[in-house]
Amino acid sequence: MARSREFSPDAALDKAMRVFWEKGYGGTSIEDLVSATGVSRYGLYGEFGGKSGLFLAALEHYRATIIRPLLDIIEPPDAGLDAVKTLFDTLRCFMSQPGNQLGCLIFNSMHELGQCDEAVAATVIAARERLRAGLRRMLDNAVRRGELPPGYDVDREADFLFGVMHALPMMARAGVEPTAIGNMVGVALSTLDSPAGRESERTF
Repeated sequence: MARSREFSPDAALDKAMRVFWEKGYGGTSIEDLVSATGVSRYGLYGEFGGKSGLFLAALEHYRATIIRPLLDIIEPPDAGLDAVKTLFDTLRCFMSQPGNQLGCLIFNSMHELGQCDEAVAATVIAARERLRAGLRRMLDNAVRRGELPPGYDVDREADFLFGVMHALPMMARAGVEPTAIGNMVGVALSTLDSPAGRESERTF
């Protein structure tokens, strides 16, 4: 008979996710994962196929649990300008909470692409593009509804807002004061308040 598992894969995955979140992919060793999960190296390899497989599973677990509220804002096909503002207000609140100084596992991992294997890098890039595509879709919807003017440079604004999304977790991880994080979000959203005037300013 096959030997039954002696650990909960879901519990081990949650603990492993938090180790990767704190130390990064490159900074996490198999020994770190064994210590955090209480599962032997052989148990982790048997369940997840090693460090790379465990990290891929941890990213999916992170997406399904920690950032699910953000995806619920981004992914509705009819999301528009109000959704953009809700998204950044949610990010501001999350990054300003005590204890949320680890930043974002996905955005943190983007800085490690050179150290990751191809499967991990591909997963992180796909997550990045999913977020950027969501921003672009929301801005496109805003243009169609007249919330932003015809001819609005959606690609440029999506790139800018994605850059802010990328920066916020880095600021939180660096221990930047919540007031500064809030100020950055406020300035970013102000670029959507008077688009016609801003387009004329960009000609200088």
